[in-house]
Amino acid sequence: MQLVIFDVDGTLTNTYKIDENCFVRALALEFGIFGINTNWTEYGYTTDSGITQQIFQEKLERLPLDEELVRLKARFVSLLQEAFINNQDLFSEIPGAANILAKLQLNPNWCVAIATGGWRESAKLKLQKANLEIEDIPLASANDALSRENIIKTAIIKAENFYQVEKFQKVVFVGDGVWDVKAAYDLSIAFIGIGDNKLISVGATRVIKDFTNLEDFLKILQDAAIPRLSMNTILHITKRQQWEQAKNLGTYRADSLDSEGFIHCSKSTQILKVAKKFFNNQKELVLLFLDSEKVQAEIRYEEAEIGELFPHIYGELNIDAVYQVVDFEAGEDGLFKLPQEVIDLG
Repeated sequence: MQLVIFDVDGTLTNTYKIDENCFVRALALEFGIFGINTNWTEYGYTTDSGITQQIFQEKLERLPLDEELVRLKARFVSLLQEAFINNQDLFSEIPGAANILAKLQLNPNWCVAIATGGWRESAKLKLQKANLEIEDIPLASANDALSRENIIKTAIIKAENFYQVEKFQKVVFVGDGVWDVKAAYDLSIAFIGIGDNKLISVGATRVIKDFTNLEDFLKILQDAAIPRLSMNTILHITKRQQWEQAKNLGTYRADSLDSEGFIHCSKSTQILKVAKKFFNNQKELVLLFLDSEKVQAEIRYEEAEIGELFPHIYGELNIDAVYQVVDFEAGEDGLFKLPQEVIDLG
């Protein structure tokens, strides 16, 4: 049995802006807190509970009391309800979301759960106003934990208990934020981005516009992969034959490991310079994408002839650190061009 977990704002419901607006207003009206930073990526925890805690510490130099959290949630929900009365269009579903949830609940191969960085009370209200049926779907929220990682972990535990599954064979998280990509990466679970193709540049391997095509989504679910944070990606050029041999051996050795003591690698901004200088007119080349955090040997950033710092791997390369391999050869004009996969790293 497999599990797909959905985020709420921006993933199932088109409520990101009204959620932000009501959250900011609730803090101002209930506690007189103004001028908060709404660049949520700059917070330690991008969840309602984590953001609230940090705002209280920064503005009031203390943590919120339980009674204050109750007041804030009540005001927040009240503002959301008021906004719905004034404009129901602010609480629409992401196209196809209701159908996807309904179909997946009937699918014998998949179980469904929800993990939101919002509070349970506001999340349920937004889902209800968007006409999404979630009564029989386990839900974890900012009521359960401060971090998105722990919220997702809670969703998995709730799903295991609800569906009476000892352990899911595969878990896929569907989300719309950079923090969602990072959470999936940190938990080593598969990820599908929704909405913004910029998620590709931070590690998502697949991003969809919405859920209007059920069959396509089911295929993407099956093929979904663990994201790789682009900041951790380093690149290495080698001959296809050498890479094929490495796969058979379980480890990769470049010629430079014997002659210089390390394997030459590059960042995405350096790879064309390296290709032009060292691989001119060579054929049958491939480009290896390495997750530097999974490389077992030591990586040192050292200055090369051209004055830039390059990553060098001091030892054999464990091939499970290679998450992608693409063909890499010069064109008929003799010039190398960046593969789209490198461009997507940003």
